[in-house]
Amino acid sequence: MDEQVDRMFDEVAKQFNSTGKALKEDAIRLQEWLETQPHLPKILDEHVLCNFLILNKGSIEVAKQKIDNYFSFRTKLPEIIYEMNPKLPHHKEYKDMVYLVDHPQLTDEMYKLTFFKVKGETVSPDYDPLNCMRRLVSMTELKLRYDVMCGDIFVGDLRGVTSNLVLKVTPLMVYKVVVVLYEGVISSRLKAVHMINVPPVLTKLLTVVKSFIKPKLFERFYVHSEEDALKKVIPLNLLPTDFGGQGLSLQELEDALEARYAQNQDLFDRLDEIKVDEKLRPGKLRDDDTLGFYGSFKKIEID
Repeated sequence: MDEQVDRMFDEVAKQFNSTGKALKEDAIRLQEWLETQPHLPKILDEHVLCNFLILNKGSIEVAKQKIDNYFSFRTKLPEIIYEMNPKLPHHKEYKDMVYLVDHPQLTDEMYKLTFFKVKGETVSPDYDPLNCMRRLVSMTELKLRYDVMCGDIFVGDLRGVTSNLVLKVTPLMVYKVVVVLYEGVISSRLKAVHMINVPPVLTKLLTVVKSFIKPKLFERFYVHSEEDALKKVIPLNLLPTDFGGQGLSLQELEDALEARYAQNQDLFDRLDEIKVDEKLRPGKLRDDDTLGFYGSFKKIEID
C-alpha cells in the first residue's frame, strides 16, 4: 500500500476506534485464518482484507463470515457473478446504451460516487437489466482491491428508462443484489441514492423494495423533482458536467473505468475460475439460509 492509501485507511479506522496499523495487523490475522480454511481460495491480499475489516467495523469474526460468503455465494448467484467479466459481449452492449461509472476521487467524507445515465433517448426494450447488476458487481471487485470502502453514494438520471425495462427488474433480482450481495457479502455502507427523472412505474418498484430492506436503508433513497437538486447534495467539483456540475464528464469517467477493466482483465479471468470445495468445509456456512427468502418474492408483481 502506498502512503496515501495508508493515511486513508488510518482515517477510516478512527470510525471504529482503531488505527491503520491495527487494521493491517488484523488483516494479517485474517490471512492466517484464511490459510486454515481448506475449502476457500487463497487470493485475497492485504488491501482486500483491510476493506473487509472496514466494511464490518473492524470485527475480525464478522469479516471472516463475509469472506466465506464472498467465495461461497458465487455458485448461488451464477447469473450475476459468472457473467460480470468485462470481456463478455453484453458488457459492450451495456456500455453502448448507458453510463454506469464511478469517480476515482472520494468525497471529503470518503464516500465513493457512482453515476448512472442513459446515453440515448431510451434504453432498448430488449435490454437485460441483469447486465446493470453485473456491472455493479464488477465495479465492486475493483473497489475492493484499489479503493478504501468507507461507503457509497449512487446518483442516477433515469430519463430514458422505460416502463418495459423497469418491469423487467423483478423484486427477486433487486433482493439478490441489495440483500444477498451487498448486505450478506460486501456489507456495503450505503450513504445515499439520489435519483432524478424517475418514471412512475419505478416508484411502485421502490415500494416493493421497501418491504424487504431495512427501514434505515430505505430512508437513504431520495427521489428529486428538480435536476438542480443534485448540486445541493453532491460536491460540484465531483458532479459530472452531464449533471450540471464542474467535475469530469461521464464519458471521461467511463474511459477511466474501461482502462481499469483492461488493466485488470487477468483478475476477472481468475475470478471466473474460483470455486469453493464444499466437501472440505469445516462446518456449515453460517449465512446459508439467506437465499431461503427467495420464495417470498417469486409471486410479487407490479401492476
